[in-house]
Amino acid sequence: MSADKLTGGGAPWGVLTGSMAARHLTPTTNRGVVNTPRLTTSLHWLAATTQHVDTMTCVGFISDVLGYGPEVRPTGQHGYTATFKWYGGLRLLDNESRPEMGVMLLADGETCDHHGFDQLAYIYQALQMTATRLDLAADHCRFTPSALRRLWLADRVSTVCKPMKDALIPRQHHRTCKWDSSPTGDTFYMGSRKSTQFARCYNMRGFTRFEMELKQERAAQTMTALCEASPLSSTLGAAIAQFVKFVDLDDTNRHRCTVLPFWQKFLDTLDNSGAITRLDPRPAPTPERLKGWIESQVAPSLAVYETLFGKRDDFDDVRRNLRKIGLENAKPHHKALIVSGGGWLSSVNPELYNPLPTLPLSRHYALSSHDLPA
Repeated sequence: MSADKLTGGGAPWGVLTGSMAARHLTPTTNRGVVNTPRLTTSLHWLAATTQHVDTMTCVGFISDVLGYGPEVRPTGQHGYTATFKWYGGLRLLDNESRPEMGVMLLADGETCDHHGFDQLAYIYQALQMTATRLDLAADHCRFTPSALRRLWLADRVSTVCKPMKDALIPRQHHRTCKWDSSPTGDTFYMGSRKSTQFARCYNMRGFTRFEMELKQERAAQTMTALCEASPLSSTLGAAIAQFVKFVDLDDTNRHRCTVLPFWQKFLDTLDNSGAITRLDPRPAPTPERLKGWIESQVAPSLAVYETLFGKRDDFDDVRRNLRKIGLENAKPHHKALIVSGGGWLSSVNPELYNPLPTLPLSRHYALSSHDLPA
């Protein structure tokens, strides 16, 4: 099936009206011509937390920025028990009995429209916040949710969303998605809402909106890029391009397939700065994240392993053997994480383990079992 049929026929980015469409002529007057709104981008949701500034300092600072105080409510959400709400919808959530939760800032779509990105970014940076959810939207897109759905179901995509393992035989290539249709419009969801990146396309407001929902590390990373003066449109374009591209299946490698013209023009329009802001495809690993993952995911299996084999063998020998096996099978990002650990590494070979290495990659990662701490 051709891309034209899948996208609804014709070129989605060149719309002619009335009888002129049939003749493909340029009108000589403005009579009967409908102006197509320009593609616009905006912040559509922001959720962020801080543990560096106490609640009343946050309340006082936001009140000074806005010029008026909040309404205080003894109810909250997400585990918080109190809400400070300003005119325009900006909310600050607090739980006095659980200070380790920090303070949460919430701004929904209408609130983002009311205050604007610059004001919210100023508050975000001043209060040393970390984003946990960030929605970026592109409005007046010149395609429809149904067009994207047809391409998605036809597997004309290069995306981080993997095919479902438990899909029925005729649908083994299907990737997670959802379709909602109602009298007010259609919505097509791409990916899983539980993941750190998720997209939706809908036309319930009289125009088509494509929206990226970013969470956790992805949201924090993107918000940092935006606060460092990265254009919102090109940052959104980068997030979309890394999440999904609608392609012509002209190569066995999806990443090398030719992007369909309508989608390439959409990305190019977002990239009005000439170069899409590059975002790392995955958050950088840190010792803290690794420690948390081991404690939550690996520790139970290690406990069973020690219970079963520690009785017959000295567990110190078992642990050393596991470390040896792990080092032999370590990937580059594992070795880079060891190098970035600092401390004991600097005493082994300061030149080899310089935090800003000038050595070739192969030598920088040349570790042996003798280099590991006891």
